[in-house]
Amino acid sequence: MQSFDVYFLGELLPDVDPAAARREVARLFKIQEDAADRLFSGKPLRVKQALDADGASRYRAAFRDIGALVRIVPTGSPPPVAQTAAAAAAAPSPAGSGPRTPPAASDGITLAEPGAILDDTRPPPAATFDTSALQALPANSGSLEDCHVEKPHRPIPDISHLKLVDD
Repeated sequence: MQSFDVYFLGELLPDVDPAAARREVARLFKIQEDAADRLFSGKPLRVKQALDADGASRYRAAFRDIGALVRIVPTGSPPPVAQTAAAAAAAPSPAGSGPRTPPAASDGITLAEPGAILDDTRPPPAATFDTSALQALPANSGSLEDCHVEKPHRPIPDISHLKLVDD
């Protein structure tokens, strides 16, 4: 089973008040607000390690609820690098999709445009069957006798020696 590490780089969703996000991150980590400043340094800080996919997803949701973003990488991978503001602004965003997490440099994953065909392999050719030797019988003319399986006769055992006793 694959495990994942969760990193926080101090990145916030667009239109999130940084002061409010710092307060919420401090509350999430149960630390003083002034101590939360080091979490927003832009350097990757591993907040949880060796989680399954479901656990990492819960961390992502908890941070997203307060307006912050985390990066999830496979355990043992190098920490993610912070994306520069210029690169984040240049990244295309599908119309109407709302905010999304920019992919980490090590992910190598991109999103396709809506409606794009993802699998361009050709489907296999249609199977052809020769049915020329088959014919249909008229309705109600068939029987299931050929499906009947004759079972060998088994004698009923002698149970005359058994008695029912009232308690």
